Amino acid sequence: MTSLRLLTRFLVPLSVLATAACQSDDLLLPSDGGEAQVQVNRGDEQVGLPGAQLANPLIVRLVDRAGVGIPNRAVLWVVNAGGGSVNPATGMTDAEGFASAEWVLGPSAGPNTVEARVPDIGVVTFTAIGSPNGGGGGDGGGEPSDSRSTVTAEPATIEAGPAISTVLVMVLDATGAPVEGATVTLRATGEGNTLTQPTGATGADGIAVGTLQSSVPGQKVVSAMVNGSLGLTQTATVTVTAPPASRVELIEGDNQTAPVGAPVPVRPAVRVTNDRGAPVAGIQVTFVVTGGGGSVEGATQTTNADGIARAGGWTLGAAPGNNRLEARAGSLVGSPVVFSAEGTAAPPAEVDRLVYLVGPRDVERDQSFSVEVALVDAAGNVVPMSGVFIYLGLFPEGSDSPTNDHLGGERFENTDNGVAVFNLSVEKKGRYRLRALTDDLPELGPNGPEPFLFSNVFEVD
Repeated sequence: MTSLRLLTRFLVPLSVLATAACQSDDLLLPSDGGEAQVQVNRGDEQVGLPGAQLANPLIVRLVDRAGVGIPNRAVLWVVNAGGGSVNPATGMTDAEGFASAEWVLGPSAGPNTVEARVPDIGVVTFTAIGSPNGGGGGDGGGEPSDSRSTVTAEPATIEAGPAISTVLVMVLDATGAPVEGATVTLRATGEGNTLTQPTGATGADGIAVGTLQSSVPGQKVVSAMVNGSLGLTQTATVTVTAPPASRVELIEGDNQTAPVGAPVPVRPAVRVTNDRGAPVAGIQVTFVVTGGGGSVEGATQTTNADGIARAGGWTLGAAPGNNRLEARAGSLVGSPVVFSAEGTAAPPAEVDRLVYLVGPRDVERDQSFSVEVALVDAAGNVVPMSGVFIYLGLFPEGSDSPTNDHLGGERFENTDNGVAVFNLSVEKKGRYRLRALTDDLPELGPNGPEPFLFSNVFEVD
């Protein structure tokens, strides 16, 4: 077995695993800046058969600031990617500060990583490649094979934004031997992707490495083209997840004014975002009336693709004054979002005209009957005014002169909640109309609404 060549093509995208915080390629300082540090001594960057033990053990050394080994400290060996196993899972540093473990790679071709963790001190990461050729290179292999070559991505799930998945393409010939000198171009489905293409051609190990980032959540299928014309059969799927929702904020619908008992003109709305301010869809928001009475329609909403949830409607309470509505989104920062609205008293209704709620009917001579005359507004609603004086006149059909001496009962009445009720009779046979007048509403005319309000024609037998 041989060491992995062109190390930088593989390790740079994975630098976040161990070396970004260090000044060297094999050292990770303790996060607290303490005296001790853990170092990679041997066994990094190997290539081996999938499922087989690597030729060289993994060795770390724990040293103090002066470079003297620290004995009797526990080292935890943890498989971080690729599967496989490490033996022992926990070891102790010897008198010189060294600790070692044997590493069996995972069953699939591609990258493997193991972490050596020293509690309270630091972590270092070992990398290896599982290759069907076991690390051999021969004369560089034959022609690339679309079916034998492999495409893998690690990690297979990343968060939208700056997170990176490393894409490893192993170009193999029909016998499974690595192909040296092949150029690889990566492609990915979906939107919002940033692909970093492999740098240079494959080395003796047949490996080319690139990276994928994406700002748009979804399934991204990564494919590889070799030498500009050979599309590899195998692809790698990277799942890009949306960052979790963290905040809810008011969008519109606050500080409104509407008549009591009426809906506000703008439906209240909030937006849910993540830590980077991007909208988050699918978050449930509940709108609850907390002051002033009234009601809310569509109280439970789910944020859309723009992260917005909007109440179906907000109707204010019956009393003038302040109304409050809350948009609740669980434990998100900013929840609950509070909306306020001012309910104003409805202006008094104005009388527009008189109408017969109950008109006269055909009757016998001297038979009693009732008539109801109401005050209504322009929309035809009864205006509940009391004490408005209304009087009736009796007119023979076709005549403009009243014959009130033939009209029995009380033809002068005051309204009660906008309605005047008359109990009448007619002592002479004929066909007649009634006319309703009032002198109490001069804005409607000298004697009430003009033209004068006549009833339907009725017959007295």
